[in-house]
Amino acid sequence: MPGHSARPCSRPCSGRCSSWASTCTSTDHPGIWRSSARGTTLRPSERREHAADLGSHPLRLRPCGCSSACSSPRVPDAEGSVAAGDAVATPAPHRPRRAELQRPLPLVEPVSTVDAPFHRSTAFYVRVGGLAAVALALLAVLALRLWSLQVLRGPSYARLAVQQAFRTVDLPAARGAIVDARGRLLAGTNGRLVVTADRSALGTLDSNGHWRANEDGLLQLQRLSRLAGVPLGTLVQRVEHAVARSPYGPAVVISRPSAGLAFFLEERARAYPGLRIEALPVRSYPQGGLGSEFLGLLGEIQPRQIGTHRYGRARPGELVGQSGVEATYDRFLNGGFRRARLRVDSTGRIVGPLRFRGAAPVLPTLKLTIDARLQRAAEQAIRDGIQFAHRAGHPDAAAGAAVVLDARTGALYALASYPRYNQLLAAQEPSYLTELLKPSAASPLLDRATQGIYPTGSTFKPIVAEAGLATGLITPWSSIPCTGSFTVGGYTFHNVEAGINEIMSLKQALSASCDTWFYRLGERFYFRQASSGSLDMQRWAMRLGLGHPTGLDVPGEAGGVVPTPAWLKRIYKQPWYEGYSINLAIGQGYLAVTPLQLAVAYAALANGGTVVRPHVAGSLGGRKLAFPPRRRVRLRHVWAIRDALYSATHDPWGTSAAIFGNFPIPVAGKTGTAEAPPGSDHSWYASWAPAGHPRIVVVVLIEHGGFGAQAAAPAAREIYSAFFHVKAKAAP
Repeated sequence: MPGHSARPCSRPCSGRCSSWASTCTSTDHPGIWRSSARGTTLRPSERREHAADLGSHPLRLRPCGCSSACSSPRVPDAEGSVAAGDAVATPAPHRPRRAELQRPLPLVEPVSTVDAPFHRSTAFYVRVGGLAAVALALLAVLALRLWSLQVLRGPSYARLAVQQAFRTVDLPAARGAIVDARGRLLAGTNGRLVVTADRSALGTLDSNGHWRANEDGLLQLQRLSRLAGVPLGTLVQRVEHAVARSPYGPAVVISRPSAGLAFFLEERARAYPGLRIEALPVRSYPQGGLGSEFLGLLGEIQPRQIGTHRYGRARPGELVGQSGVEATYDRFLNGGFRRARLRVDSTGRIVGPLRFRGAAPVLPTLKLTIDARLQRAAEQAIRDGIQFAHRAGHPDAAAGAAVVLDARTGALYALASYPRYNQLLAAQEPSYLTELLKPSAASPLLDRATQGIYPTGSTFKPIVAEAGLATGLITPWSSIPCTGSFTVGGYTFHNVEAGINEIMSLKQALSASCDTWFYRLGERFYFRQASSGSLDMQRWAMRLGLGHPTGLDVPGEAGGVVPTPAWLKRIYKQPWYEGYSINLAIGQGYLAVTPLQLAVAYAALANGGTVVRPHVAGSLGGRKLAFPPRRRVRLRHVWAIRDALYSATHDPWGTSAAIFGNFPIPVAGKTGTAEAPPGSDHSWYASWAPAGHPRIVVVVLIEHGGFGAQAAAPAAREIYSAFFHVKAKAAP
């Protein structure tokens, strides 16, 4: 261009090398865009604009190395040329360009580029829609998970949170009440004061879960030790034992504090932190020691009892019935554990009071058939019978039993045994219970009415008579001699009346209780056994309820023994001789039954052949309990036996006529005198009343009481007087 010449550049080159052209353009030329540095990448829009600019303004370019030479325009010299290495761009004279602002360099270099038309293509929208679908799916999964946590699993997580903040404690609950036939309370539940220790306040748990008393805890327990007179080591052991069984339950350190100690600690609770007076449910006995024969004792369940039918729902640590109706009906009377909660902190320390969850369960009431008034009368009658025996010259009489049974249903109105234990003291005094468990001659834990087995003496004769009548060996009018003695095989069996010698019928023989008459009948049974192998005496005795448990709903009943040739051979390795049958015919020898079994047999004779199932439970929760009879047997000429037993209490020669001859209620009964060496004979009396329409059966046994009419019969009269509300009369 005229007037311009090339000159050296005195400043750095401001030109830039294009990534798509190896030419250098001057940024000093008007209208020319400055390109990005060489080796960089321009955006597509910049490329197109830059290319357009270059196409509309042709330049004369020459390669430029972007070195120190400047490529700004130079004024040509006189020949119209520029210096070597320079490039001069001259815009077309017909289209001037206006200068544009240079664009700033990007702060971040892009990794990839996409042409502008792709953003409006179908593939672009497919990709964007796919990404949106994936995002929505993830959001839906997240929402579903949140819904599951909040709605489906929310209650379970809430329970877990509560469990972490609370601890559950199992405490003994009250037991169901037991009442007698008249509704009198026999066994209830009361609260008993105990001294408990707060394990978290008096000590801590080590890493093994063992409780260790702290300094303050030892101080408080030592103070309590001085007050209660209990060694400090014992108190610490009780806390450790309680914590091992129930870490958060109250640790009972004194189970039976005196009233003074309980009041002292209650009034000075702030002075004894960590020690509290609390009430725990215990069995109460408003009637005192009455009814230990059938009520029973409570005790902690044993490992062998867990899971059994009787204790199917009981858990370790529970108090369950161990005897009597407490054991038989434990699954109904036992309230088990009552659950309580207390609040703890994150370290497990107790920070809140013990609170029960919900109301206490309502347990059914067990109503017995026992009449408490008649039970007391029966117990007193036994004691009086023992005194009668002492006056009759039998000082070794010291025990007895009495059974009062409904003749038609088997309901027991009284079940007495002497000596007996006092379940009230057994529940309150551990030392008394310890003494009870020691072996002793008196054996107060033995219920003689259901567990004691004895020879019956002459009270067995009516059963032998029925066996003879049923088999045809005798008739009601059979005449058999009654003599002073009877000799078999060189052995002589004696009668009570040595000088008697007459022919008697069945009625006379039962009324006068002639032994030799029944000796001869026993001999007939032996000959029948030898010829046919039938055991008629034993078979009828067992059919009427002797020699096996009666099915009483009180556990522990004895089975007894009705001897047979097979039994004798198995036990004593001996054959059966004629003398065994003769002895059995008068209720002696190896025969051994309980007073309750004899009462069941007499009930069958009284009611016409129904062998009842004795029971003491009448109803449970207002629902009457059913006790169907064990069997029904067909009795033959039973009227003759009833007539004979009435004669025994009313005819001049009757063995109990002196006792019941003038009694206002007609009684049918049989005395029994059973040999029991080396002591005096056992005194028996088995009967029912009224004689013509039996309502109750009364059986009394006085151990070593002598003749039946001396001790047992007068005691039975006292029981009948109480039942029929007859004014008592002193026995002769």
